[in-house]
Amino acid sequence: MAELKRLPDAELALMQALWQAGRTLTRPELEAMLAPAHAWAPTTVLNLAARLEGKGFVARHKQGRGNLIEPLVTREEYLAVESRSALERMFGGSARNLVAALHQCHALSRQDIRDLTDYLEELSRNETEG
Repeated sequence: MAELKRLPDAELALMQALWQAGRTLTRPELEAMLAPAHAWAPTTVLNLAARLEGKGFVARHKQGRGNLIEPLVTREEYLAVESRSALERMFGGSARNLVAALHQCHALSRQDIRDLTDYLEELSRNETEG
């Protein structure tokens, strides 16, 4: 698979609907998943699917007079790309800078800090064992 790129919001909304469904969808099923937040015309949904197909995110399969739209990229695969991209763009690639920014804007509760500490200790243990 080619290197995944960050998706524009409309394409990401379509992918999120596919991920939420957890299966291949028809265009009408996809439109129903997207509504009411996105009341897009059928041609808009098809155009977005065509762009995503060109980027390798979905496959479209002809079924009768319609199409089935199958996700080819998992949410987890895309989340890794998006997370790395945000970290690079906004925090210079530094996880420490991300946590510092969250702390400075009071977005971390004491429980969040404990959970992060526990998680980082678990990662550290796994690193030394593996």
